[in-house]
Amino acid sequence: MPANPPSFALTGAILFTGEAFVENQALLVQGDTILDLCPASKIPDGFEPVAVDHGILTAGYIDCQVNGGGNVLLNNDPTAEGVLKIAAAHRKTGTTSLLPTCITDGPDKIKAAIEAVAAARQADPSVLGIHVEGPHINEAYQGTHNAAFVRPMTDEDLALYHPVKDSVFLLTLAPEKVSPAQIKQLVAQGVIVSMGHTNATAEQVYAALGAGARAVTHLFNRMPPITSRTPSLTGIALDCVDCWAGLIADDVHVAQELVRLAVRAKQGDKLFMVSDSLSPAGADDPQPFDWNGIKVFPNEKVCVNEQGVIAGAILTLGQCVPVAIRDIRLDPAQVLRMASTIPAAFLGKGDSLGKLLPGYKADIVALDHGFNAKRVWKNGVEQ
Repeated sequence: MPANPPSFALTGAILFTGEAFVENQALLVQGDTILDLCPASKIPDGFEPVAVDHGILTAGYIDCQVNGGGNVLLNNDPTAEGVLKIAAAHRKTGTTSLLPTCITDGPDKIKAAIEAVAAARQADPSVLGIHVEGPHINEAYQGTHNAAFVRPMTDEDLALYHPVKDSVFLLTLAPEKVSPAQIKQLVAQGVIVSMGHTNATAEQVYAALGAGARAVTHLFNRMPPITSRTPSLTGIALDCVDCWAGLIADDVHVAQELVRLAVRAKQGDKLFMVSDSLSPAGADDPQPFDWNGIKVFPNEKVCVNEQGVIAGAILTLGQCVPVAIRDIRLDPAQVLRMASTIPAAFLGKGDSLGKLLPGYKADIVALDHGFNAKRVWKNGVEQ
C-alpha cells in the first residue's frame, strides 16, 4: 500500500454520507482521508477526477462477527496469514473493517487466535480487533459451538481478555455463566461485553447490563423466544434503548417479519448488521470444510451439514446489504447505516469510520443501483 496515495475526486455518483443521500457532489479524497464534498464543477486543482457514473457511494462496511472467509476459518487456522486472507475475502464486497471471530474452543486455540489477530492488525488496518464468541456460554444454546469446550470463566481468562493499544476486544458470553463482578472487571479492562448463546433470566440480563454489558449477539438466534410473561434476552434487547444488538440479515437466519420488527423497535440507531459468515464467504471457489468434526458445505445463501441442516452463514456483509433492501424490504438508508455508521459507533470508531464526511477515513464502496458492491477503496487506495 503506498505511503501517500494520490488525491482524487469521485464523481458522477449519489453519495450516502451516513446521514443522508446527496446528489451532484464530488467526494474529495486526500491521502487516506476524506477531505470534503464539493460541486462536481468546482473540483480543486490537484485532484484527479475518477468517474463512478450512475453509482452510489457509501462508507465501507464494518462487520463485527466474521468467523471466516476465503476458505479460511479462524478457529481452524488461527494465524496472522489466515486472518489476512479472511479480511481480503470480505473486502472484495465492501467490508473495509471487521472483527475476525473465534468461537468456543480450547484455551490455547483462543489465545492463538487473539495473537494472530493482533499480528494481522499490524499489516492490515481492516482488522480492527477480535471477537471472542464463547466459551463462557450456555450449553443448551450452544448451536454449532463445541460443548466439550464450554466452561466457566477463570482468572486466567480475565487476564487474557483485553484490547491491545487501540484495537477492539468484543466478547460474547452468557450472563448466567459469568458473574456481574467478572463482567465489571472485563469492562474496566476495555472489553466490549455482548450477551449471547444464553438462557438468562430477565434478572440476570439486567444484572449484566448494570455491570457494563451493552450488546446482544445475533439477535433472535441462540436465545429463548419472547413469551407473554418472559421477555428473555430477546425482548429486553428490543425494549432497552441503550442496548446495542447485532443481527444476521441474510434472509435465512431471521424471519423477515422479525428483522423489520427489530428495526422498528431499535429506532435509536443501536441495531447493526453482521454476517456471522464461515470460511466459504467471499471465496472465488467456495469449498466444504470441517467444523467441530462436522462436514459443512456451501450453497448459494447459507452453509449446511450433510443432512442439509443450516450450519452457518455464507454471505458477506456486502452481500447481505442488497438482500436486506430487496428481499427484506428495509429502507436503503437504514440498511447502509446498519452496515457501516452504526457498527462504527458501537465499536467506538464513530469519529473516523462509517461516514463519507470530512475527516473520516477514505473507506468507500461504490454500489450499483441494486446496492451490489462494484468498487472498493480502503484508506484511499482502490482494492
